[in-house]
Amino acid sequence: MHGTRSVERTLTLLRELSHRGDFGWRLTDLAEQVGLDRGTCHRLLACFVREGFASRHPGDVKYYPGQRLYELGLGMPAYHAFRERIEPRMERLARATDSVASFLLRSGDEMVCAFQKRGEVELPGMLIRIGSWRPLFSAVAGLAMLQRMPAHASEEILARNRREEIARRGPRRLEALDRMRARSAQAGYGLTRGELAPGIWAMAEAVLDGGGQPLGALTLSGSESTLSEGWLSQAHAQLAETVQDIAADAAQCFRAPG
Repeated sequence: MHGTRSVERTLTLLRELSHRGDFGWRLTDLAEQVGLDRGTCHRLLACFVREGFASRHPGDVKYYPGQRLYELGLGMPAYHAFRERIEPRMERLARATDSVASFLLRSGDEMVCAFQKRGEVELPGMLIRIGSWRPLFSAVAGLAMLQRMPAHASEEILARNRREEIARRGPRRLEALDRMRARSAQAGYGLTRGELAPGIWAMAEAVLDGGGQPLGALTLSGSESTLSEGWLSQAHAQLAETVQDIAADAAQCFRAPG
């Protein structure tokens, strides 16, 4: 049991390290984030650096994800094939709607932005980029996925997400998050009209796997003018059609071998 806990602790540290690839982590902040004492966290990170799972830069006290993490991903050809199939669809959708198309993969109670096509639009207030992690309840992609889960499962995730939100940020965003979730429930898909990012409108539909569970979600993000009330239904129809195509791509790419 002790060995299993050690593995879980190491994997938790590695996962949190990967969550801030652009910004890196200070030792003290990362130790606090994962609930480790500073000495233990330092020893594990030193091992990660030696083995290539973490990196450091001269004159920078922070730790960053290392090249070995990228190398491990190369051993998953199904995801590379999936990307090759869906990125052209995402680019066409982004250009047709003058929006940013993002595909987010579900990862437990969280999601990560795996692919993104920006077309010609610029959205300075948009915070989600490739590699960005978010709790499921905090963005329209996650809400779209939660809508397609059994009620008991989605309620449990929401409760955990809320506890984590309060622990990390306090309660200040909860009212806006609740409004976004209510708007999405009424629409029947993920929908925001700037609840968290003023001026940014976005919608999302879940992409289901072969078992009918959310694999991820496709999001369209735009300004109030590009996704205005008059264009909303048309943009959603294009989004839903693309999601059907991506679900078919996923079925081809992730089918069981043999």
